[in-house]
Amino acid sequence: MADNIFQKATKLAATALELLKLDVKLPSLFTIKLGKADFTGAAGDVVGIKRPPILVARDKGWRNDDPIVVDRIAQTKIQVKLDKFPVQAVHLSPEEATLDEVEFVRDIQAPQVQSMVTFFEKVITATLRAASFVLEVAFTPGATDYSGDPRKVALRARKLLNDAWVPDGGRYWLVGSSVSEQIAGHEKLLAVDTSGLPEALREGVVGKLGGFIVIEVQALGEDESYFVHSTAVALANVAPVVPRGAVSGASVTANGMAVTQIFDYDSTHAKDRSIVESFLGAGVVTDPERDDEGAILFDDDEPRMQFVRAVKVIFGAVAGVQAYTVQVTGGPTGGEFTLTVDGETTDPIAHNATNAAIASALNALEGVAGVKVTGSATKTVKFTEYVTLTAATSLTGGDSPDVEVTAA
Repeated sequence: MADNIFQKATKLAATALELLKLDVKLPSLFTIKLGKADFTGAAGDVVGIKRPPILVARDKGWRNDDPIVVDRIAQTKIQVKLDKFPVQAVHLSPEEATLDEVEFVRDIQAPQVQSMVTFFEKVITATLRAASFVLEVAFTPGATDYSGDPRKVALRARKLLNDAWVPDGGRYWLVGSSVSEQIAGHEKLLAVDTSGLPEALREGVVGKLGGFIVIEVQALGEDESYFVHSTAVALANVAPVVPRGAVSGASVTANGMAVTQIFDYDSTHAKDRSIVESFLGAGVVTDPERDDEGAILFDDDEPRMQFVRAVKVIFGAVAGVQAYTVQVTGGPTGGEFTLTVDGETTDPIAHNATNAAIASALNALEGVAGVKVTGSATKTVKFTEYVTLTAATSLTGGDSPDVEVTAA
């Protein structure tokens, strides 16, 4: 029976692929997938995919001589590095080598492929965990504000994604087991027709809430959760070539997933080996930061890039809030003040600074982006995530001038 296995490596490689398609959730969800053709000849095993420039049409006005606004064309890229080489190898004893194909798939190949599934999922979840999130929401079961209701949490996340110009379709809420438990019994949770979803995702679907398909992912921690667009993570997956020294082997690629099944002989241990392997890489997809009209913002002629195609969910107790009021009191005639966000302090801000100047000072801080400031005497400062905000002053004139910061 050993010859029966080795002579049908192509068939068994296809079986490995089918097992991957059945089990792998996250690679099935994300749609930006790169293969061998993309990486052939790539410097440093990194691929940069150009995307179309973002331009804004503006109304010049009717019958006037006002100058037109000329935009700069900013070429931005989606970059992914192929840097992982997962391999699973097992020895086949003479007894195991005599098994027929069905038993081989069940007893050897299926566990090998499952180990690859786990590796694939861990790479993607690690990519999300390491991302610099601009957008965050809180989900605090039992809280009396919006964060206690999962539907309102989803609606808040939808607003953040909409404000960041993220496409409407292909939105998911990926949840760990504890988060899933809190969502599952919600009265507004809708059933989902899973027929259009990749096969691997169907078993994990919890329902639909606030416009997001909720999917439980075992690779996530029980309290871990993200709202994502299907283009939030770019994946690279290449099936390695079959080594010349292998007794038999085959590579198969389909739906952005690729594996190689190899059989060879280990002369050191005098045993046959079954090997399943792949090349893998993943990276988050960043986008240029845009103003309220949709135009790209620049720093030193380079577009500001940020990760906005996903929203991180803070589950449970949350430190800080997302909105504060800031009021300069005592009628100062001069001097400055500073604002500190989670330990990061702004450059000095003039006592009579405009909303735009205050927002600019805050957005210049490391890890802060998307802050908006509105209001006149009392200003409302809105962050895209939960932060702690404090103020320090060196104001002059007036009557005991100060800056009061209050949670909105």
